Amino acid sequence: MVLSNAAGPDQIVAEIQELDVDQQLALLWVLYTKAGGSITPAAPDAAAPEIAGGLFEQVKQQDQQTQLQTMRDIAQGKDTVISREYGSLSAETKLAFWYQLAQGMEAGTIIPMPEDYEISDAVNSTVGAMETAGFETQITVLRKVADAMGAKPAGGADL
Repeated sequence: MVLSNAAGPDQIVAEIQELDVDQQLALLWVLYTKAGGSITPAAPDAAAPEIAGGLFEQVKQQDQQTQLQTMRDIAQGKDTVISREYGSLSAETKLAFWYQLAQGMEAGTIIPMPEDYEISDAVNSTVGAMETAGFETQITVLRKVADAMGAKPAGGADL
């Protein structure tokens, strides 16, 4: 499905959630590299960067293939320790975590996108819809996508 330039946040979120896990990760990478610091933290006082940083450090200590698997596990909501930790975060802190991962990819401390990776038409369509959406729509979409990821912890409040 090709999104129209007038696609609303819920339509964009639904389209993102239909992508396979590697396409979702590629989309997050493209969006964060294009939008950079304007996306995260979306609400600086609510993002708890030290909490996102602690989770980022756990991922950073892994070998690159494990880093990739960890990102896939989080995106798929698999029941792992890091995915549960991620699942306990607030939506804004989850955005900060993905932003830190994108920065780590650029710095070479997190597994980079393969040089030969080809972005799918579905990802390009979604990027196009996001680029034409207003800033508030972009943040709403990213918040909803990031918040839906991760395994839900047993009880407890978001951090």
